[in-house]
Amino acid sequence: MARTFPFFAAGAAALAAASLAAAAPQRPAGIQPSAQTRQLAQSAAKQPVVRGFYEGKTVRYYNFGPIKLKPGNKLAPIWTVTNGVAGQHNIIDTVPGEKGYTPLWQVTKVTWAAGKTPRLLKSADAVKKAAAAGEVTIARTRTVVNCPVLGFGQKKVAGFSAGHVIHYFDLGPVKVAAGNAVLPLYTVTNGLAGQYNVTRDTIAVGQTAYPPLWSISKVTWKSGARRHLLRSYAAIKKAAAAGQVTITKTPLVVNCPLV
Repeated sequence: MARTFPFFAAGAAALAAASLAAAAPQRPAGIQPSAQTRQLAQSAAKQPVVRGFYEGKTVRYYNFGPIKLKPGNKLAPIWTVTNGVAGQHNIIDTVPGEKGYTPLWQVTKVTWAAGKTPRLLKSADAVKKAAAAGEVTIARTRTVVNCPVLGFGQKKVAGFSAGHVIHYFDLGPVKVAAGNAVLPLYTVTNGLAGQYNVTRDTIAVGQTAYPPLWSISKVTWKSGARRHLLRSYAAIKKAAAAGQVTITKTPLVVNCPLV
């Protein structure tokens, strides 16, 4: 089910309805592709998919690079081999669905010692055994990267951008520090069934290359206003200009990579 943020109680029904459609990428009834949508579809950019190792198996993830955080975030280790053999990928020890999983990884450098013959290290256990045998050194860094793992049955959440449907993973709140790229996400607290969260009108159809950190703003229909689906940021601005809705920025930032 799509995440309903704690202070969005009035919009829980709308967000719950959105979650039911999250896994189905088809276009909702009544939404026709506009000229802008078709233009965006032609310029869609894909976020590169990176390979990593987990318990001897290959996993895939997005690498959004370093993230600046405030204290209090859940972190997990990721090991990077500085002088490994060809085919060596970064190593993680938890994946979506496990209690310890988080897309925020603290980088630890693994370096083969002089005179030792490097080999593929494909699990956290293999790294620890090599360290215990004196084959590698391990140096924990202060760098944290935002690298959401793909797959493992994660459910997509539906949203709107420029009138068309987009999909993303809702990985929950993040306590970010200054210096990150954070873009707005609008959630309608008392919208109609089928109302999804709305981004700025800049995401192309099928696009996945997009900053994953979104700052939440609440959009609330005023009493007596005739409610309708808001499928774009332009529609939200129009409703606000007409005095139909209020827009309230919140301090909440969520980690929601497009998929």
